[in-house]
Amino acid sequence: MPRVYSKSYQTVVPQVAETDLLSTCSGTNKWIPQFLRGKNSWKIFSGEWSLKTPNKMVCRNRPHVSTGENLAIIGSRRWRKFTLNIKFKILTKSIKPPQGGAIVYFLFANLRNFYSVHCCLCKNRIELIKRVKGNWLTLQSAVTNFETGSSYTITINTDQGNHSCHLNGLNVIMARDTDISKGCLGIGAKYCDVQFDQVSVTLPSTKV
Repeated sequence: MPRVYSKSYQTVVPQVAETDLLSTCSGTNKWIPQFLRGKNSWKIFSGEWSLKTPNKMVCRNRPHVSTGENLAIIGSRRWRKFTLNIKFKILTKSIKPPQGGAIVYFLFANLRNFYSVHCCLCKNRIELIKRVKGNWLTLQSAVTNFETGSSYTITINTDQGNHSCHLNGLNVIMARDTDISKGCLGIGAKYCDVQFDQVSVTLPSTKV
C-alpha cells in the first residue's frame, strides 16, 4: 500500500498598522519638500488652520478668498492601498450656498490629479469626485443629511482602483476607477469652518 504524505500550509495574513495622524500635530509650508518635512507632518496648501493636540485640527473659513477651498495633506505620494478613518464636525453654515462642506482627499498625486469625497452641507449629498489633468468628474453621489455641530465618521478604502466610502458605518459609495494609482491623503473645507477630531490611516505592512 503506497504511503500518503501530507503537508499543512499556514496562510500568512500581512499585519497592518493604524497610524493616528493628529496625535502629534505639526504643519509646514507647502513649499517645504516632503523629504524634509517627513510623512507625519501636515503640508498646508491653503486656508487658515489651527493645529491643536491632542487630536484636533480646525480649518477656518476665509470670506475674502475667491475659491474658499482649503487643503492640508499628509503621507507619502507612493501610497497605493490604505484605509482612511476621519471624524469631523461642520461648525458653521456655508457663506456661499449651495457650495460648502468638508472634503477628504485620497490618492492625492498633485493639485491636478486626485480623488476627493465632498460632504456637501447645503445639498445634503456626499460626492466622490476625481480630478485628472485638471478636469473634474463626479464618479458617484448619494443623498445624506449633514447638520452643523454634529459628528460624522468617514471611512475610505482604496485598493487597486476599487474605492468605497462609509459614512457613520453605512456604505454610501462604491466605485471603480484606475486613473490615479498612488498618492497621499488630505483634509479640507470649503466656505465653512470644519473641525477634524480624528484622522488615521491603516497601511499594509508590506512596502507601499
